[in-house]
Amino acid sequence: MEVCRETDRQATTEGRDKKMTNRRIVANAFIILSSFSIGYFLANLGVVQKQYTMPTDATIDQKAVNVAELYQRYSNGQTETILPKPGPRKILLDCGANVASTVNLFREAYPDADDYIIHSFEIDADLAPYFAYFRGKGHVLHCPVGVADKDGNMTAYNEGTWFPGKRNHGKDMQWGGGSLFVSNTEGVDKEDGGSRKLSKHDVIPTIDLSQWIQQNINKEDYVIFKLDVEGAEYGILRKMLKDGTMAWIDKFYGEYHPGQPTGETAAEKSRITKEVATQVSNIITWSAETKQFNDFDSVNPPKVPSDTPGAMGSVIKGCLPKADNKRVVSIVIQVGMNAKRARKLITTIEAYHIDVPLTLFVYGDFAEEHPDLVKEWSTKYEIGIRCDGPMSPGHWEIQYSNAIRLSIVSAERRLSDIGLQVRYILPPGVGDKTVIDIITKRQLRLIQPTAEFPPTGSTLLTKDNYHRFRDVEKVPKALQVIHDGLSLAGGILSLDSDFPDNYMISVFLLDYIYETSGFSVVKLTECLSS
Repeated sequence: MEVCRETDRQATTEGRDKKMTNRRIVANAFIILSSFSIGYFLANLGVVQKQYTMPTDATIDQKAVNVAELYQRYSNGQTETILPKPGPRKILLDCGANVASTVNLFREAYPDADDYIIHSFEIDADLAPYFAYFRGKGHVLHCPVGVADKDGNMTAYNEGTWFPGKRNHGKDMQWGGGSLFVSNTEGVDKEDGGSRKLSKHDVIPTIDLSQWIQQNINKEDYVIFKLDVEGAEYGILRKMLKDGTMAWIDKFYGEYHPGQPTGETAAEKSRITKEVATQVSNIITWSAETKQFNDFDSVNPPKVPSDTPGAMGSVIKGCLPKADNKRVVSIVIQVGMNAKRARKLITTIEAYHIDVPLTLFVYGDFAEEHPDLVKEWSTKYEIGIRCDGPMSPGHWEIQYSNAIRLSIVSAERRLSDIGLQVRYILPPGVGDKTVIDIITKRQLRLIQPTAEFPPTGSTLLTKDNYHRFRDVEKVPKALQVIHDGLSLAGGILSLDSDFPDNYMISVFLLDYIYETSGFSVVKLTECLSS
């Protein structure tokens, strides 16, 4: 048994060593490659060629590396040119890009985010796959490349692979990435990596960020500068102040890390931050890992008209009483991500011999993927939002508040991108007061259906009471569930387009509502007006 354990330990060690060697081969191959490939594609982006140099102590097995493949994998693989629009460009410098958290947050929640060219700098090559989705979408990845106060090479100390029981700073965390500045203990501990578990040590190229900005960006460009580089910010900012590069910066986001062992005294760090504040506004906190930046609400003000029907600050679950005691029903469609099913259901209702007023609630992601379809629907129907995209049932409403806020604002922005101002939201769930408070601040009217199909809550469809039957037997059962949900009062009836049976029952349902139910079918706005 001891022999087996020793063999296992040896195999594990060899596997870890091989993995670390492969990482270094990848990083070093990228550095070699940078001297000819990166310069080529950055030149096509209007970016001055930067000559990254090979570390003098690095070795590489050329037979083990497919350079073209590594370039495709780690340098964004962009062969197309990002052509700047006439006039000043909009640029985001994402320094300390980590797992693309800033790119994601910015694209989802920042005004006119798609107009920006984003340059992301990250020192951990293992994190490059997180940026693959953004290829060809106005994004340039520089990885592994560190931003610093001079051109050259430095050792990047990055967090090691997760394993059961691992603790980062004593906490159950996996950050990814790392730092160019570490304590003496972290600098020599390649096995454990110290308190931050920075066990991956690789020599990478660094750029003089101050000079890079002046060489590649025009003063008339609008530049948002996000700097979160674990202490390297002090040297970078000192160089930018010396070179006058702060004149290129229009907005400054990020974090200061005064506790990092960078070599500057506390007094010098304080002097740098104070001088920066005299040349640009004080640094605005950007915390992508918590889906937050400090002016989030001010750059995303609510735009819902104040005269929008429906009470703000409460959950609307039905229609207001009518003066003539008319019983009304408003039909809403919860549009899922299956565009084919949504088209079938809505087209079928459109073909009914009576013009049926509908309100369609869509995901922001659906509007982004099918903008022309949503715009076509908007010429006939009120369009509301659900959230940014679907989640497993019961999960959306129990997220922390910043995640819920981002989901809602992202959906609003996707509709705004196609020229639609939303007034109503039918979220996946309400949960506690958190959801209500966030929606109230957005000034949206929060809708929850009086009756819905398929039903949720206590009246669920099961195999025995519904799914084992033929379609002809399902129809009356579905109509009975809807009838019982509306009761005698009427209200808001919701149909989920992703549930295929709603297409099957749609015409029979409309016949029931118009011919035998005694309800009048009205727009949602009329339902919510007294």
